[in-house]
Amino acid sequence: MKLNDYLDYYTNVFIPVYADTVALLADKPEQLIIEQENSLSHLITYLKDTKDIDNLKKAKGHLQRATLDAYKMTWVELKKKLLIYTQIDKTNISIAFNLPSAEVLNLLTEFDKNIQEARLIEAKNIGKPNIDAINKYQKSVEIGFYLLSNVDNEKYISYTNFNIKSFLNNHIIGFILGITASLIASFILS
Repeated sequence: MKLNDYLDYYTNVFIPVYADTVALLADKPEQLIIEQENSLSHLITYLKDTKDIDNLKKAKGHLQRATLDAYKMTWVELKKKLLIYTQIDKTNISIAFNLPSAEVLNLLTEFDKNIQEARLIEAKNIGKPNIDAINKYQKSVEIGFYLLSNVDNEKYISYTNFNIKSFLNNHIIGFILGITASLIASFILS
């Protein structure tokens, strides 16, 4: 392993997911900061003695752990956001997304499937960040961002507001008619 491998990983793999995570959460998660500090500590030790490749490997290991954690945090947040548009009923999918319903359902399935596969890979490699698991998380996160970028929030809000107003109108009218009928019946019977 060479320093350029570390720098390449940091620049091309870690920084993009870290930026996405911070932007999505509007916060810098403590776990990611700790892993970066650990990585930096090993990197500085390596730079003092460039023959100590072990510290460079440890530095990259901490960076991979941070990458994995960042993808997990991002996925969880994406899942929460997507559930807003998909959990009530399947009708919402055709209303909420500017994509065909079948495509959205397939992407949601793939979104979850990649995470399950990543977790299995991770479970088989406990304690060792695995690039295959990271790639699965990355693919899932990309799908999540793609789905969110195709949400038509205005259409979804007006649909849900219309449904709520329609529900309230129907039930309020029924409630008022029921009270009126009860008052008339009690007046006639008394």
